[in-house]
Amino acid sequence: MRTAGALLLFLACGQTALAAAAAPLLKNGAGMYQRSDDEFVSAIVIDVQSGKQLYGYHTQQIWPAASLSKLMTALVVLDHHPKWAKVVSTVKADEVGGGSLAVKVGSRMTVQDMLYASIVGSANNTTMSLARLSGLGKAGFVKYMNATAKELGLTNTKFEEPTGLSEKNVTTAEEMAKLAQTAFSKILIRRAASTMAYRFTVTNPTVVKTVKNTNHLLTQDDDLWVIGGKTGFIYEARYNLAVQMRPMAGGPQLMVVVLGAPTKNASFDSAKSLATWAWRAYAWTPPQSVAALSK
Repeated sequence: MRTAGALLLFLACGQTALAAAAAPLLKNGAGMYQRSDDEFVSAIVIDVQSGKQLYGYHTQQIWPAASLSKLMTALVVLDHHPKWAKVVSTVKADEVGGGSLAVKVGSRMTVQDMLYASIVGSANNTTMSLARLSGLGKAGFVKYMNATAKELGLTNTKFEEPTGLSEKNVTTAEEMAKLAQTAFSKILIRRAASTMAYRFTVTNPTVVKTVKNTNHLLTQDDDLWVIGGKTGFIYEARYNLAVQMRPMAGGPQLMVVVLGAPTKNASFDSAKSLATWAWRAYAWTPPQSVAALSK
């Protein structure tokens, strides 16, 4: 299993060009974020460059992950090096309910199309197809998901199935932030998680499909540049969101996770409010070069 090792290598390579970034400091007189009643169950804001937590509310509370689980599913799929251009078929067992790609059983598309439908449109049937096509079997795939979580140090993150439909798929805001950053460090997942709409052709029968991203911060907000994001909803979880972003005009990247918001729009509003507060409340200093630190 190479997911955690790949992330460490990714981080290490970045540190050869820049020394460990100085953590942002709270400005004098800056107040803390004021959470309104029932705004969310838990939330966290992380400065991506330094890894510093800038805000946290019940960050270790265990909560249903919902479709944020698909980020782990995508990591497991990538770890098994699928042939992205291979054309494959859906089967009846993939139809598990919830939000799905509207195609007939037996429809054919590429593995990459299935990944984009899973991440961009949060389709449960294509997510199940990806797990099935891994060759691990459902139980083996879920076992690999949990083993990867353990390797990443996510001690309170557990999975029962690949889609997030089960309330037994659980995580915490703190651990989901780490999982999302790991997922978004993978270029193919990051591209899917920052694609507004994905258009592709399905055969048997032939039909052109367009899946739109469920993350409205990406599709409807001109003030933010979304590096990657994923939404999640089941009744037991309410609305979850993990999003890595920076101001459109440029600035520090933040990882924001909101769990248990009362509505979909509320999850987007909270994530943007948390990020805006952090960018205003903290001061960032330019990272020093390795050469400068060695003097």
